[in-house]
Amino acid sequence: MQSKPLRRAVAVLLCVQPTFWVSNVALAQTLADPRQSTRRPSATTGEGSSPPGESEDDLSEPGGFDLETGGEAEGIGTGSRAATRSGMSVPAISRTPPIDEPVDPDKYILGTGDVLELNFWGLQNFRMRMIVDVEGRAFVPKVGYFSLAGKTLSQARRLLRESVARYYPRLGFDVTLAEPRTFLVQVVDDVVRPGSYSARAIERVSTLITRAGGFGKDASRRRVEIQRRDGTVARADLLLYTQTGDVKHNPFLLDGDVVRVPYEELAATIDGAVNRPGRYELIGTRDLAELVELAGGLAPRVTRKLPITVVRRAENDRQDLTLVEFGEQNPLPPASISHEDIVRIPSFEELQQAVMVVGALAGANAADEVSSTRRLTFVKGDSVRTLLERVGGVGPLADLHGGYILRQGKSVPVDLNALVALRDMKADRPVDLGDTVVVPFKRRTILVQGAVFKPGPYPYNPNYGVEQYVALAGGSSRNAQSISNVRVVSPSGETRKYKRDLKVEPGSTLVVPERNFSRPELVQIAISIAGVLLSGAAIVISTRK
Repeated sequence: MQSKPLRRAVAVLLCVQPTFWVSNVALAQTLADPRQSTRRPSATTGEGSSPPGESEDDLSEPGGFDLETGGEAEGIGTGSRAATRSGMSVPAISRTPPIDEPVDPDKYILGTGDVLELNFWGLQNFRMRMIVDVEGRAFVPKVGYFSLAGKTLSQARRLLRESVARYYPRLGFDVTLAEPRTFLVQVVDDVVRPGSYSARAIERVSTLITRAGGFGKDASRRRVEIQRRDGTVARADLLLYTQTGDVKHNPFLLDGDVVRVPYEELAATIDGAVNRPGRYELIGTRDLAELVELAGGLAPRVTRKLPITVVRRAENDRQDLTLVEFGEQNPLPPASISHEDIVRIPSFEELQQAVMVVGALAGANAADEVSSTRRLTFVKGDSVRTLLERVGGVGPLADLHGGYILRQGKSVPVDLNALVALRDMKADRPVDLGDTVVVPFKRRTILVQGAVFKPGPYPYNPNYGVEQYVALAGGSSRNAQSISNVRVVSPSGETRKYKRDLKVEPGSTLVVPERNFSRPELVQIAISIAGVLLSGAAIVISTRK
């Protein structure tokens, strides 16, 4: 009887201390019912002891650390520090890989290896983990086994709510997917490294193909097949997934999937006035409209005044060029596409009147034809100076003394040294439509040609004369004329006769002429003529006798 006033006093004290009440739920329950054991019940057996072979620490997070609060976990009874409980031994939690969208519980299919977490809250706060075993079942303490393999996460959640909640009255309860399972998927056909690869149920087809080394040379990126264990086939279009980011073109993987990457059936190349030129595989209408759509549509610079060109392989393995005109109201013309076609969409630049500037321009490389050729829109009143300014000027390798304008097959010399180096505007020349301004590269070598043993280019040496360069070329051959007949052609095209003190400029050409007949040939001709004369004399003498 003495304990009743004491219990009332403690109850009043707890009522006026909400903080103390909230943080000591288990203690309040014990004081309210002195017959309740202070020993923590086991989540597995319902008794005050842990299952055989498992200790309190085995069932808790490492170090008793609460995953949600980041501090010591509160247990059910006094003196407990474990917040996580399990009916079986659970491996350490591994970090879930990044995902592109939350898991849809209506679509996620449970299987062997999935880890579910049962969360309880209210008067008691704790959680338990359960693994779907190799038989497709999961064990819940105090309740039993549940067959979960093949069910969606939503179906499993409803089943567990109906069966588990009544064993834990006055507690809130829910189920969540704590860790997705890992399984093997076969990746075959045109990938770099076909074989079996581990995957998780939250990973998509593109991840496995990357893991297999990527697509092969002729692989189809638009007709990837995922053969399911139940016989159904899903398809992935990884080209559209890359272009649009829509995950419906890149499905999730399941246990027992076989990913097949077939070879291309119909692919074509498109360039010109489109937003995304390149090579694309066609699997829909297989016409020009589908190809242009994959290429990002027509670019603003397109012109419909010129036809679309289609280069196609003919039956005799030759290439045929076909011109396809735009429609009257400028839609895309209905044109079918064949495998390996090359389609070019015209741009308005092709309608512009243009002039060319070629040679040693700023940033040009003598070995790169593209960098040394510039096509510019012709503007009335253009001159050599204005064209050179539009291309950024001449390069350091330019031969300023050899510039010229190529006009209707004839060359018009331009003194680029006076125009560029001396800024003499009198040396400027007007250009006409169709002209080509040529800025030659400066050649630093000496070219030796003609009757020498090793004709070819040789490094320029300011101390060398004609004799030294001929010696570098192996010397004069037996058919060569004398050294006095050597001719030197300067870079400007001037031809000079041999002199002992003749200066050879960089880029010059030495020509060693050949004799008309060599000495042995002259001797042979003389002997032949003498033989003919003797024979004639013998015939004349014979006839007189």
